[in-house]
Parts: sequence; structure tokens; C-alpha cells
Amino acid sequence: AGFISGPNITPITRATRKTLPQSSILKAGRNDGAIADDAGATPTPKSTKKYYNYFAFGSNMASSTMKSLRGIDPTASTAAVLPNHRLAFNIPGTALVEPSWASVEPVSSSTAPDSYAMTGTDCNVHGVLYKLTQEDFETVCQTEGVPLGYTLHRCRVYPYSNKNRDTDRDSGRNDSSRNSEGANKLLQKDEAFSVSAFTLRAANKELRTEDPSRDIPPSQAYLNVLIRGAVEYNLDDEYIDMLNRIQAGRTIIGNGVAEFMLQVAEFRNR
Repeated sequence: AGFISGPNITPITRATRKTLPQSSILKAGRNDGAIADDAGATPTPKSTKKYYNYFAFGSNMASSTMKSLRGIDPTASTAAVLPNHRLAFNIPGTALVEPSWASVEPVSSSTAPDSYAMTGTDCNVHGVLYKLTQEDFETVCQTEGVPLGYTLHRCRVYPYSNKNRDTDRDSGRNDSSRNSEGANKLLQKDEAFSVSAFTLRAANKELRTEDPSRDIPPSQAYLNVLIRGAVEYNLDDEYIDMLNRIQAGRTIIGNGVAEFMLQVAEFRNR
């Protein structure tokens, strides 16, 4: 999602911590880098660590945003798709600087006539599924402005499974081959392979809509960070093309400041 700053950041206090959905904690016994299937298990005696599945669709898709900007080191990550949702730009930012940030909005069955088709860009959001410790998940919530700018949204996502398209963050391997012909088979919906996760949605209900015409065009700099993450994780070709076609909003400071903020964070962490 976006580089939320200023008054939208809510410190993780004891009161805020209560808003974190404890039922989403993953099995700590699966501390092998694998994304767990269900987010509702209690930690095993082998470890007291608690984990969350978090689906990123905006700037957090870029691993450098997570590591350099937010100081988060995910336990595991993989490309995934969230069906029956659209990528929205309905979180207001700073006009003419960073006009908006990304969010996701559920779409009705009438808008998504084939709920079992995992291709297409109108009713599917592609992104990165992270496995995070509770501490890192709280950091995401804090830096993203939960619960003021965003609210947590429970969902089920479908990890990519084709080895030719997957990016394995545990081994450091990144196979950049992009086989669009195999994408349809890769993204067919199968409940057996879905994963329970949390993502971020606009907290202000007045901003929630299925109508993309009400979105606020984002800066080109912000879009570039999204595209960077999408390419890094080798997301579906059609989806990357869609990101490249999004019309950027007007800015008075170059193309926006999102890329510059990330570059500064990367420089500081060298």
C-alpha cells in the first residue's frame, strides 16, 4: 500500500494492539519459511513466535520497501492473487505531491461474472503474500496508518505455483522467465490451494466503491514502485501491462516523491 506518513501513523500502543486479529496467528511450528495454509492456529510448544499472512498489492510488493523503508525482514514471500477484488487508488494523499495510495475493493459477482477465472485485471488483484512475525505485522499496521488510513481486511489468496513464474525469497532465486501461455493454468481457482491472509482496505467507508472512476490518479513515481515490485516477483504479464497503462495524476515535484523516498531508505541501509 502507500507510504502513509504524518498524522495517519498510529503508534502501536496497548489499545491499538487489541485491534490486531489474534485469530489470524499462524502456526509457529511451521517456522521453515513456508506460507501456512490457515492463519488461525495457536503456536506450538516448539516456538512462542506468532505469524501472520499479509497480502501486499501496492508499494509493499517491492522487497526493498519492506526491508529498507519499513525495516521488515519477511520470513517467506511468494507471488499470489486475490480474486473478486479490484486495485483501487482511493486513499487520499497530498494533492500534487503524492495524490493517492493504493487499496483493494471487493467487487460483486455481477461485476465478476466468472468467479473461478483467475486471469483478467478488472476483478483480480495480483501481489505478494508475506509471512511475517507478529512484530513485523504490527510494524506494517503502524507504518500504514491502521486503523485510520487503512483497516485490516481478511481475505483468501491463491499463491502462484508454477516454478517458471515464482520468486523464491528464501533461496534468493528469481526465475525471470514469463510464460504467459501457462498463466491460465497457473491462476485457475482451486480452494484447496487458497491461503487465509490479511490485506489493507480503506478505513473510511465513504471511500469504498466498485466504481474506478472515483479513484484518485496516483503519481507516476508511486506507480513505478508498484511496477518494480510486480516485476521483481514476476507477476502475471497481463497484470503488469495493466499497471503500466494506469494514467498517472498531476504532480508539481517531478513525478512524485515515492521513488525518492525509497531510494533514500535504500541508501541509508547500505
